[in-house]
Amino acid sequence: MRPLKSLTLEAIIDLLATTFGAVDDPRAAEQLNYSLPDTLMSGFAVMFFQHPSLLQFQRAMEKKRRRCNLQTIFGVHAIPSDTQMREILDGVEPESVRGLLPQVWEKVRRAGWGGRFTTTLPSGTHQGTYYTVALDGSEYFRSTQVQCPHCLRQTDPQGRVHYSHKIVGATIVRAGSHQVVPLDVEAVRNATAQSAPQDCELTAGKRLILRLRREHPQMALIMIGDDLYSHVPFVEQLHELRQHYVLVAKPSSHPTLMAAVAAAGTEQSQTGQWTQGSGTRQRTYTYRLVRLVPLALESPVRVTYVEVWEHGAKGEPLYHNSWITDLDVDAANVAVVVQIGRTRWKIEHEQFNVHKNHGYNLTHNYGHGQQSLSMVFYLLNLLAYVAHVVLALGDRLYQRCRAQESRRELWNALRTLVNAFLLESWRHLLQVYLEEAEASP
Repeated sequence: MRPLKSLTLEAIIDLLATTFGAVDDPRAAEQLNYSLPDTLMSGFAVMFFQHPSLLQFQRAMEKKRRRCNLQTIFGVHAIPSDTQMREILDGVEPESVRGLLPQVWEKVRRAGWGGRFTTTLPSGTHQGTYYTVALDGSEYFRSTQVQCPHCLRQTDPQGRVHYSHKIVGATIVRAGSHQVVPLDVEAVRNATAQSAPQDCELTAGKRLILRLRREHPQMALIMIGDDLYSHVPFVEQLHELRQHYVLVAKPSSHPTLMAAVAAAGTEQSQTGQWTQGSGTRQRTYTYRLVRLVPLALESPVRVTYVEVWEHGAKGEPLYHNSWITDLDVDAANVAVVVQIGRTRWKIEHEQFNVHKNHGYNLTHNYGHGQQSLSMVFYLLNLLAYVAHVVLALGDRLYQRCRAQESRRELWNALRTLVNAFLLESWRHLLQVYLEEAEASP
């Protein structure tokens, strides 16, 4: 019943400890009452157990019993207070934490689990197996009072300035699966309080796809995203980076494209239908393909336009959308291409929504700081989410726990145990939950 050794929580913690141990600590020697690796690991533990008061409980346990669960499970030697953690982590380079994401993905891939997230294009010149990666932006902090020099700034009609932090996520998604794996993330972040123009989602997205290709040079990728990304400069960069794409294209923002689609002759166009299901669950899909149409006026970029209408068993309209793609789309693979385009919503529902509303306290103000604290906390929270994804994939003991009740109720129970009892390990914690082992008094 043991999970794969390379993807146990212990293996992930070892990876984090090694990485955190190599992070430069700019503090003077006399300020090192709490080491930077211990502080980073303490922050990860807070996010892992989705417990903003975890450090307070564990410091109390250590005082009473001389040991605590941050030591036994996470290998922390000295536990900082919440205030000390915020002071120490503000100024840590976020890249030193973000760089763990590709390392965890590599562990997943080498364990043979990457195939669970691939999609096969069955025909055409681009026939093959791909990872579909959804791009989308998400705001995780907003205030009219708390701010730092790197906040995005927006003035409302009443003249109030709103300060916010956003990210662009790149997440592996797959049609038919609720499991997603965050592959990378990029901050939408001003360099200074005087930055003009401000950073934006599209610019951050360009930085993100460049790094994705640099860190994953051999991955066969199909990038999916909303209408924000389906414009010439972004599409040209995707082409240069050998990244295929299926991007939403709204008629209201693509007049040149839509004029070319309307004017296309029969040699460029193709229409057809397919059905899925039967009885009351039958769905009929009608599609239109228009090949080699210009994406914008006086642009050399030519794309294939894909449009689909979905109707129910009684002919009622259920769905309509359109995309642009560089893939070779035909009657044999159009259903798969449409399916790829429609999986874009999974990054919002299966990652962002879960991250914000299902116990991770993403929008909780753990501490904003004046340098990098906000992003460091975001990344530690995201790493905790990724660790949970990995455990759900391969930790059989954790899977047994998850089978007994909802994710929210399970983590409520685990937090209660961690606060009340001294556990020898993560495995011991799960065994106590399953009533297969006794907890230390």
